[in-house]
Amino acid sequence: MVKKPTVESSVKMVLEALEKAGYCQSTIHSFKRVYERLLKSAAIMGTETLTQELVEHFVNDSADRRTGQYCHSRKKLHTSCIRKLREYEERGYFGWQPSRDSKVDKPSTIKFQDLHIHFLAFLQEEKKSKNTIESYRNTSCKFLIFIEKLGYTELKAVPLKSIYKFFDELRETWDSGSLRTAASGLRSFLRFAEGGNRLIAAVPDKLLRKRTIIPVLTEEEERAVWDVLQTDAVSSRDKAIILLSLLTGIRAVDILNLRLKDIDWQGDVINIVQQKTNEPLVLPLLPAIGNALVRYLTNDRPKSDSSCVFLSRNAPHVPLKEHSSCYTIVRKIFTCAGVRVNNELKGTRLLRHHVASKMLKNGVAIQTISSTLGHVNPNSADVYLSTDEEKMRDCALTLAVIPMKVKGLK
Repeated sequence: MVKKPTVESSVKMVLEALEKAGYCQSTIHSFKRVYERLLKSAAIMGTETLTQELVEHFVNDSADRRTGQYCHSRKKLHTSCIRKLREYEERGYFGWQPSRDSKVDKPSTIKFQDLHIHFLAFLQEEKKSKNTIESYRNTSCKFLIFIEKLGYTELKAVPLKSIYKFFDELRETWDSGSLRTAASGLRSFLRFAEGGNRLIAAVPDKLLRKRTIIPVLTEEEERAVWDVLQTDAVSSRDKAIILLSLLTGIRAVDILNLRLKDIDWQGDVINIVQQKTNEPLVLPLLPAIGNALVRYLTNDRPKSDSSCVFLSRNAPHVPLKEHSSCYTIVRKIFTCAGVRVNNELKGTRLLRHHVASKMLKNGVAIQTISSTLGHVNPNSADVYLSTDEEKMRDCALTLAVIPMKVKGLK
């Protein structure tokens, strides 16, 4: 079983994350000084992990060293530092919302809490993506809380029928796609947990995949977007971002995490490790994309030590972090083009669908489309078959051979 992270290793991860998140050096220095005090307290108490006793002692250490009086800023800073360590241990990643406590459902028994912390540490060591960790955290927590309500305090006592009951409860509020994800997360947790392997057989493995008609841009809408991109209404940064999405289908999270070193100018390719799958992906550095990137990097990108390609325009010029950044850019360009100005789907996901549909209409094999978009499972691209209207018409069966009993239908 994976050991609970030590305080020292957790502190190191938090400080590195502060650096990557673009916090100023003075703030990082303040956190570092506080964490040094925490490590000293841990050494004095003889503990290597973040125990409840250590947390209470550290948070309550709120006296000013010079006056001996209560210092609110010291207590607040100590509490903030503990919150970040807790978030790392409980979630396996950092959300960086400093003014709010993390509201994470937890099992009530100490044994299940420790098991869950070890599971999250295991996922972190396996380098699972942030979204995967959050999904598996949610499912495993719900399962542990569910069996606690049934009166079980260890997995080896849980009967197979409890797995069926758990998914029956999820079906009341979760759709088919979410149930598939929950099944995957629960299998991972049961494989990890001692005594969990025997329960895997009860986890449903034939859950239906949700199938929908994938929305894409029409030819008129695409022309309108291209017309706007030829004008000065779009900044060089935003133009580079939308061209990356429009021409390669790259995910928003990978655009935001694109590093300067990922661009191979001599080889005319972009090499990334996908944030969702942790799998490498090589994308062509098409002329339109390369030209837009050069204009942005040489003329408009703020001076910064950050290795991220795309930065905010306003100081302190930190890397763009949220999916909403890309969505806002796409929506702005669509509005200028008069495209999808109502409640229709917008954003990089639409452009990703559009890239796949164009490749399909041009006769590209579905396996090649899947590889180009970075899917781990080649069958994941089958959903794009619904975008090729002509081929869908070819698959339709005639009604001529079906006898009609209702006169109005003859």
